[in-house]
Amino acid sequence: MKATDLLLESDPFDFSSPSKKLFLESMKENALHHYKNHEFTRKLWDKLKFHPENLKTEDDLSQIPGTMVHLYKEHEFCSVKKEDLALVLTSSGTGGQKSQQFLDKKSLENVKRLALTIHKSLGMASDKEYNYLCFTYDPKVANDLGTAFTDELLTNFTGKKEVYYAIQWNGSAFELNEKGVVETLKRFEKSGTPTRILGFPALLHEVIEKHHLQMNLGADSWLQTGGGWKGKADKEIPKKEFRKMIRERLGIPEENQRDLFGMVEHGIPYVDCKKGNLHIPNYARVYVRSPQDLSLLPKGEKGLLHFLCTYNTSYPAPSLLTTDYGRLGSCDCGIGGDTLILEGRAGVSKHKGCALKALDLIKA
Repeated sequence: MKATDLLLESDPFDFSSPSKKLFLESMKENALHHYKNHEFTRKLWDKLKFHPENLKTEDDLSQIPGTMVHLYKEHEFCSVKKEDLALVLTSSGTGGQKSQQFLDKKSLENVKRLALTIHKSLGMASDKEYNYLCFTYDPKVANDLGTAFTDELLTNFTGKKEVYYAIQWNGSAFELNEKGVVETLKRFEKSGTPTRILGFPALLHEVIEKHHLQMNLGADSWLQTGGGWKGKADKEIPKKEFRKMIRERLGIPEENQRDLFGMVEHGIPYVDCKKGNLHIPNYARVYVRSPQDLSLLPKGEKGLLHFLCTYNTSYPAPSLLTTDYGRLGSCDCGIGGDTLILEGRAGVSKHKGCALKALDLIKA
């Protein structure tokens, strides 16, 4: 996968013509691999009269048929032999539904590399040592859950001293250790080492309010949220208000507070800049489609999100049509490319994934 290696060595936010051409070549390379090695993908694309050789220009990318995300919750899709897999990541869903992302060794290396490069480009990686408080599942027990994998991966983007996972296994179920969280924050405040907090914003917000926390973790501390508010939507506060509260209650500067959006089926992290906007890297493409006829919608209009990525040769999801609403925007922070603005879920019922399950751990 020569083009993909070159793409992942490039600046993730360079959208010059040569860089965009590199993504096109990588996409064609990846699409051909899945077309040859995954029967469902090949039959779907044949039925829709699409072939990877059709990919000749940037505009052609939007013609790649999107596979609906719910199919990955109902079927195991894999483009390599199971014995070649290095890791299987799971996102649990409603009624026992779950998506599994299959990663062979090369795909696992790719997703780790691209995540680090994106965070470096946004000024979020450092050789400095940090303490970590992670509002997610302890990866020693939940090492196959996407959220646990993500937070453990994020702790490797800096030097690290102590890492505390807040959602712990009690022998029969996972539970949020609120007492442990409060004690850990107080210990981190006194340690002289800056802190990084990762994970679900609703859990952090509720612990702060419930335990009346007021402390100063220091100007070098960071917060990176992910997973949204979902089951606690009635208590969600606007991002600017949330950032102000975190600064006032924990002493973390607002420019050091970032959000991350990702899907286990897709694997590309969309991360906030210092102005609070999720940036789309040149390692992916995002289209917005009409829920009526799946036609492309112009920038700024709300519709169903359609994601492309090229790093994964083992999981046939190079073109993923989701049940998430969103739109494309712009940012004047100086980083290239469009931004991703999330607008919630489509439909009446919601997939109850890792984030929503985690929010059940706090009693109302």
